[in-house]
Amino acid sequence: MNTDASGGPGSLLDGWVFALPLLGILLCHEFGHYLLARRHEVEVSPPYFIPFPNLLGTMGAFIAFRSPIYNRRQLLDIGAAGPLAGLVPSIIALIVGFALSRTLPETTATGGLILGDSLLTAGLQRLVIGPIPDGYTVYIHPVGFAGWVGLFVTMWNLLPIWQFDGGHIAYALFGRRQWLLGPLAIAGLLLLGWLVARWWWYVLVFLAILFFVYVLIARLSAGVRIPLTDLVTLRFLRHFPVANEEPLDRNRRIIGWICLIVFALCFIPDPIRAIGA
Repeated sequence: MNTDASGGPGSLLDGWVFALPLLGILLCHEFGHYLLARRHEVEVSPPYFIPFPNLLGTMGAFIAFRSPIYNRRQLLDIGAAGPLAGLVPSIIALIVGFALSRTLPETTATGGLILGDSLLTAGLQRLVIGPIPDGYTVYIHPVGFAGWVGLFVTMWNLLPIWQFDGGHIAYALFGRRQWLLGPLAIAGLLLLGWLVARWWWYVLVFLAILFFVYVLIARLSAGVRIPLTDLVTLRFLRHFPVANEEPLDRNRRIIGWICLIVFALCFIPDPIRAIGA
């Protein structure tokens, strides 16, 4: 599918039509974490949005933990609540966006972006629009683009590494075996960058920058000294251990595996390309 970069007087309005549902999706995601954290009496900050001059205008949002997480049950509940809460409005936005989108010949594409498909986006597109004839493409409506970004953010957050939601969920499910999943995930991204799209190598650079920022904040705000050698040895991909390592109950294990299935359904091997690239 393509984004429409035709410009014109309606472009500013299209920006708001994209931005408002996207902010709503991010807010649902972070409030999922926030409400479950408060339910478990874990002190957290309110959600903070991070503006950034990139394609989306944001680096997402986050909440900061102000007290420790004591067991794997808390870790699973808090980690899974965000992706699952953001998944629902993302799907709704994508369905609405597909209903408002246009199907046009590919030869009319003079600018914009080619958005990759996951199993979920491809399935929803076929359900709402139907089969796309050869030589045609879908010009997705801004609301649908917000839904696509919401699902992409869900996939990104479910990577089983570090302090990502997927790291929380993987540690809750597998304990310290998550420490093996982090390097394997990075190796998988390296392989994708080589075989599919160099975009994934930029993701790895972004992760390295994110780690340096985290180290700086930890040193300045909490006086915690994290060795920079952790970046080279990939130790930073390890999730922190919790005091109570008691395994999860059956219902929480089901929720954890549902999150892993959501990751697989939302995964996009080649997410974004410029038309003509």
